[in-house]
Amino acid sequence: MIAGPGFWDVEIERAGWSRILSPRPADFPEIDRPSRVWGRNCYVRGADRLVIEWSDQVTISAALLNGVLCPLRSAEDLSAAIRPGGGPRR
Repeated sequence: MIAGPGFWDVEIERAGWSRILSPRPADFPEIDRPSRVWGRNCYVRGADRLVIEWSDQVTISAALLNGVLCPLRSAEDLSAAIRPGGGPRR
């Protein structure tokens, strides 16, 4: 669990991601499932999509890159996932 949404908003944008304020399940199939998370932020960069799930107002509980769960054991893991070419391989 990684805290700090304000910081991560800036870092995600610096890595070239654009936030989608009203994501559609057709564009983000990973959000078209029941969830127990507090909230989600959805982003796109080219053909890639990123979903950040929040367990509360300040704590990131998961990141999904193109529908694949990225392990988040540390802030460095999230930094690696959001940079170009980062995240798990399909």
